[in-house]
Amino acid sequence: MPNKPGSSQITVEGTWILVCTYQRNELLAQLLDSLAAVRLPADSPLTAPQVIVVDNAPEPAAAETVAEHLPSAVYLHQPVPGISSARNASLDAVPQDAQAVIFIDDDEYVPSHWLSAMIDTANATGADAVTGPVLPVFEEGEPEWLTNYGFVRKLEHPEGPYPRRPATHNSLVRFEWFAERGMRFDEMFNFTGGEDSDLFERMQRAGAKYWWTKDVLIYETIPADRSTQAWLHQRASRGGYVRTLKIRRRLPGPVVPLRIAGEGVLRLGYSAARVSAKKLRRKPVTFKDHYYWHEGLGMITALAGRRRIEYARPDAQPE
Repeated sequence: MPNKPGSSQITVEGTWILVCTYQRNELLAQLLDSLAAVRLPADSPLTAPQVIVVDNAPEPAAAETVAEHLPSAVYLHQPVPGISSARNASLDAVPQDAQAVIFIDDDEYVPSHWLSAMIDTANATGADAVTGPVLPVFEEGEPEWLTNYGFVRKLEHPEGPYPRRPATHNSLVRFEWFAERGMRFDEMFNFTGGEDSDLFERMQRAGAKYWWTKDVLIYETIPADRSTQAWLHQRASRGGYVRTLKIRRRLPGPVVPLRIAGEGVLRLGYSAARVSAKKLRRKPVTFKDHYYWHEGLGMITALAGRRRIEYARPDAQPE
């Protein structure tokens, strides 16, 4: 996808880094410190990358952290609860003449070459979005069982055009998709997550082209309570619930429950076949083998009315 016709060149001055945060100030400080250390072009008038931090806590909680660790960053408080509301607030704060935005999570941190690698890849390929690896860093060390079982590592993709959808944990997107085409995160996913996969799916259907490069590898801090099989399985089940929301919106009608049930059953059967085959060959069963089971289960239980609201706040439950 070298230099797509009509694609404009992106500069550091035209790029904004968007961060949404919720009561994780220590991790946010780590991210901001890494952004402050990013290398900028020698001729850039900037002394630090352009960053917007949206605090989605009920009361402003991250203002001091931002002021201490990256004073040049724009700090916004978005009290309306929900991950989509926070992401949309960050997009609304970007100047209309911006060339690109980069989404990154508050529990991640970046190497010093990351920003230039993002921009250089976008300019070299003309891609609408650039994404890359996220390497998990376990706070208490990676348990041995998890090394064998597998984790959501987001690493194993070849360099080049990316046929799948990126996510907001490490992605540059040309801003024309938001300024000119009006793309925003759907608030249907405010409390469930999955808002990013939904956005990138809609962009892809509208003709967006994506590019994967290992050169933009970043790091994600993994706390001990997420280094468990229970957490991994819950995450997969949530993925199934999000999938039902997408199907309901894309294919409204009375046959939708049958479509969801059928797809859920297929996933259960596929997972069972994978696990059985592994056991027959005496090979270790991994998270990927179990993933389809829990995703299918999430779809089936969604039909029964069970919701998975990972981003709900105690002060604001979805109706």
